[in-house]
Amino acid sequence: MQKRNTIPAVLIFSALSLLRPASSYAAAGQSSSGTADISATVPDFIILHYYSSLNLTFATPTSEALNEGTSNLNVTWAGESTGSQLATGTLMNASLELDGATKTVTVPNVWAIRGFSKSGNASVTITVPTDKGVLATSDGTSKIVMSNVRVSNNGNTAATITAALNGITRSRATIGSVLMDMNFDQTKKSGLHSGGQYLITATTQ
Repeated sequence: MQKRNTIPAVLIFSALSLLRPASSYAAAGQSSSGTADISATVPDFIILHYYSSLNLTFATPTSEALNEGTSNLNVTWAGESTGSQLATGTLMNASLELDGATKTVTVPNVWAIRGFSKSGNASVTITVPTDKGVLATSDGTSKIVMSNVRVSNNGNTAATITAALNGITRSRATIGSVLMDMNFDQTKKSGLHSGGQYLITATTQ
């Protein structure tokens, strides 16, 4: 029997594949895509800026000298005198005087808030702690009584106000002032009067 030469099919396929153009190897493009829903939960968060100490320096008022006219006095050799003298009733024309003993003092831009809340707002409350409503000299003989302390922002003034948080950016923070009534009826000395205090609380709404 005559022996025949056989070529394996694998070799034939390989040989044929070498004859095919390179472009014929490119498989059809395949892709897959999907969508993702994104949500974020932002917590209530608030930042309060404030001064821990305030030193109020009142401007020196303009001095005045009042000519009260002529005084006729009768003086005895014993040093006693009678006649026209200064009395409370003759001082009523003095302009250098408080219009009443109590003055409202505005301390501008001494607190600020920023952050997040469900409403975008926060409440700002100011109170005077017990026994912290009096400013006095070190010897206690001269006092300024502080009362009716309130916060103010954008024309809204009260012991508690609602103010916008405006987010966390510092440049957009809400800035406010403090107003207080100061009674000088017991003020008898110049110089430092200390001991007053207020407490500011900011709460998300």
